[in-house]
Amino acid sequence: MKRTILKKLTACLCLCAVLSGALTVPAGAASFQDVPSNHWAATAIDRCAAQGWFQGKTADTFGVGQPMTRAGFAVALSRFFGWQSGETYYRIFSDVPQGAWYEPALRACYEHGAVTRQTGDFRPGDPITREELAVMLIRALGYGPIAGLAEDDPLPFRDVTTNKGHIAMAYELGLVSGMGNDLFVPDRYATREQAAVMLSRLYDKLHPAQTANEAMVLLRSGEEAEDLSGYQTVILMAGTLTGGQNPRLALSVSNTQKQVMETATASGQTVLLGISGQSGVLKSTAVATAVAEALTDSSYDGVYLNITPSAENGDALAAFVQALRAAVPEKKLYVAASAPARREAIPDYQALGKAADRIVLQVSGHEDTDGAVPVYAMEPLETVYYALSALNDQIPGEKLALLLRAEGHGRKGTGKPTAFSGDTVAALEAKGRTYYSDRYACAYLETKDTVVWYLNEKALEARQQLLRCFGVSSCCLSTPNGTLHAQES
Repeated sequence: MKRTILKKLTACLCLCAVLSGALTVPAGAASFQDVPSNHWAATAIDRCAAQGWFQGKTADTFGVGQPMTRAGFAVALSRFFGWQSGETYYRIFSDVPQGAWYEPALRACYEHGAVTRQTGDFRPGDPITREELAVMLIRALGYGPIAGLAEDDPLPFRDVTTNKGHIAMAYELGLVSGMGNDLFVPDRYATREQAAVMLSRLYDKLHPAQTANEAMVLLRSGEEAEDLSGYQTVILMAGTLTGGQNPRLALSVSNTQKQVMETATASGQTVLLGISGQSGVLKSTAVATAVAEALTDSSYDGVYLNITPSAENGDALAAFVQALRAAVPEKKLYVAASAPARREAIPDYQALGKAADRIVLQVSGHEDTDGAVPVYAMEPLETVYYALSALNDQIPGEKLALLLRAEGHGRKGTGKPTAFSGDTVAALEAKGRTYYSDRYACAYLETKDTVVWYLNEKALEARQQLLRCFGVSSCCLSTPNGTLHAQES
């Protein structure tokens, strides 16, 4: 049975939403004499013991204040992520003998990138420092490549000189904190309770308590939609705002979109009217009135605006949305926004974040044709990370969503870069070689004369994980160059 890229992404998107429930730690999961109930790390210690990430030093003592060893944290990480190494032993470090109690777990950490072989030894019995712990956490999440790019990111600690990118990421994700007076104290060893707290924080990031996961799908005119189950919101792109002397709203709803709207409405899904336009229309109050009237006179639950403001009227989009909010307070207002990128000015989205119900970030792809394999990465993970970190203090995570494209991007022969429909990507997968780039968290395939980059299940899961780390629980799947209807054979 052949399944298109869209089918795979849809299934994965819905599954990720289902799996995001939080862990409930049983009351009294562990009772350690050296952990009073009011201890600052008591809840995290109980969780660690209940989950089996690591136990106490004895049956009734946890070892509060004692250092976490490097070997002990490797074991805790492998248990936390459920990593298993193969049965065949091979030597990685000169000071890690075969048969050591921690060796299989350390091998699993090495195979998953949490541990690297920068020197010939591992020093398993040494206390792990706060810097080393942060580095292992970031590498365990698969963010080592991003950390290299984050070396120059702002960091509120004046005593960090090495692994600045890893520590910056761990701090930005809320996994580590300082020790006061703008200090991180990277060389101080991490205690067992500190390790427990950091693992507990990471678990809460990866398994958020909120249930407001929203999977959205964006359909353009003429796109078919056979199965929309699993999506909470359907966006029908049917409106265009035109500027000039007489700005106006033009609606063109296809028969297919009408059928989709009927089906989605009957299923209790939210249906939004998608409207695109140039930034010049934002200057007209008449256009805002026209959009409000279109919503009032229809059964749409709200609007999705895809209007990118120019540098000269950066505040106009927020004012436009505020005007709509006042005119149709009962309708949902979703807005597409270009995501911040490195080496570019960071837009001020605070006013927009207050006015809109949801901001859907559009992330630029990455193109590099100088290497042996041309790169046309879709929504690169490093770019998504920067956008989320840049907006972390401007917009609450629950108001953000990420736009993901369910098609490929690449080129055939020496032709110009172009989009490949999901069906085409699926057909090329069957006859070409497929690869995965950890740098961009993006899949790509090669045939005799074609290279195509695309998002597969692994790539989507990587983006879902990063979104959860920032408290973002929503994604929007777009198929601008293909149809949502996917035949199986």
